[in-house]
Amino acid sequence: MLDSIKASKINDITIIGKGYVTFDALNLMAENNIKLIAINPRGQLTYTLESPDAANVKLKKAQYDLSENSIGIRISKELIISKMKNQKATLTTLNKNKQLKRVYSHHLKIDEYISQLDDLTINGNNELLKMTIMGLEGKASNEYWAAVKYFVPKEIGFSSRTKKPTDLLNSMLNYGYAILASEITKSILLNGLDPYCGFLHFDMNNRTSLTFDLIEPFRQQIVDKTIIGLVNRKQVTLNDIDKRNNTIKLEARKIIIKKILSKIYSTITYDGKIISYSDLIRKQSKKIVDVLLNGDEFKGFYLHW
Repeated sequence: MLDSIKASKINDITIIGKGYVTFDALNLMAENNIKLIAINPRGQLTYTLESPDAANVKLKKAQYDLSENSIGIRISKELIISKMKNQKATLTTLNKNKQLKRVYSHHLKIDEYISQLDDLTINGNNELLKMTIMGLEGKASNEYWAAVKYFVPKEIGFSSRTKKPTDLLNSMLNYGYAILASEITKSILLNGLDPYCGFLHFDMNNRTSLTFDLIEPFRQQIVDKTIIGLVNRKQVTLNDIDKRNNTIKLEARKIIIKKILSKIYSTITYDGKIISYSDLIRKQSKKIVDVLLNGDEFKGFYLHW
């Protein structure tokens, strides 16, 4: 625990649970351009507070324009292909020791959907193209989660992925994704983009659609592996779920937060360089900026296996 730290050393503060912040603290955060991010007990991003964004007008106009044209569709396609490749890589990691033959059929199916997406021609009705991309993403995810089921304890009752959980694993995943989403949103804001204007996920009031776009390739490597590890090592068990509302109890939430943040700030070798996931996330947002302002090609993040 820190007794004190200079405000100039802080980029952002994440609030989890209940508490209060004084006006003086808010002013200090504004003076030092520190973002305040709040996550509710269900693990959902509830709000962010930041200083007024007086710059980036040109960038945001380009973002709004491109979100509705073929460049936005190309970014969406690349993000989902990267997600599928990370799903494959994660299954390969999980199956490294068990070598379950039944997992390979799910692998092949995901490969098939990657090929279909690769072959998708970007012309025609953008809304239909978005629906096609999301349809293939859904099919690949069904294969992925059907295979993940082989690598978690049967007693936790995981049957499939759902955003409205009644079981331990889904509740933990939701909480982990919310922590990751806060990191993604931070990277979007730091790069001057509007988190509410996405390329693939449709606009909805109060939904940070761009966060949900950019989070896709990072879910598996940062959250899924961590959560699966926690349940397999029994660091979080069925006793840690509040049956009244299917949320994770406070002590278990602390464990999940610690593990996910540790993973986010851990380093890997990527493209021949040692880099943290946090920096990779920021680079993905920066790549979006480069596409919007300079016409660069967008390349999504994925790990080879």
